[in-house]
Amino acid sequence: MKVRDVLIQRLGPKFILALMSLGLLGVGGIFCASYAGEEAQPPSDTAAPTSESSAGCCAAGNTTPPTHLVKEMPEGQLKSPYQDSAKVAQEGHQQFMNAGCNGCHGGTGGGGMCPPLDQGVWFFGSSDDTLFRLITLGTDALQKAGFKRLEQGTVQGPMPPMGSAIPTSDDLWKIIAWIRSITPAPTPVRIIPD
Repeated sequence: MKVRDVLIQRLGPKFILALMSLGLLGVGGIFCASYAGEEAQPPSDTAAPTSESSAGCCAAGNTTPPTHLVKEMPEGQLKSPYQDSAKVAQEGHQQFMNAGCNGCHGGTGGGGMCPPLDQGVWFFGSSDDTLFRLITLGTDALQKAGFKRLEQGTVQGPMPPMGSAIPTSDDLWKIIAWIRSITPAPTPVRIIPD
């Protein structure tokens, strides 16, 4: 059994991702790339979807876990309640840091061992629905769900499933708003149509 597998088994993937984001594991890049390529595990959160799930899926303040919302909503139905990304960008950046996204994408979203988020390159498309599902499920599960990779970048590593590391759908929508706020205006340099 690999050291990585022992760590995941004993400490759990959320704890390992937190350690990686804090730089406490000297093997962050190697671990993340190999962990990300593994089969996505069912969400470990056991909270039942809230009554606001399907009915108000995309309302500001929704506390449904992202993993539940992705399961409940048909493809194409997820729409951000934060169309004015600047209004919640700072809060979104804080959520980005809390979830440990900075460990791979850099603290300002300019990249690191994973692609930069501030250059307007959308590997799977740029719709709210696609971005929400990509972050929640990771690239492997997203592709298994039928999404096609439309663009290649210099970093080829897969995105790990982060849906269980982000407490609420509202937190994830704020992260997406922050990502949109750091993308070149008025429109991204390269948008791949959905």
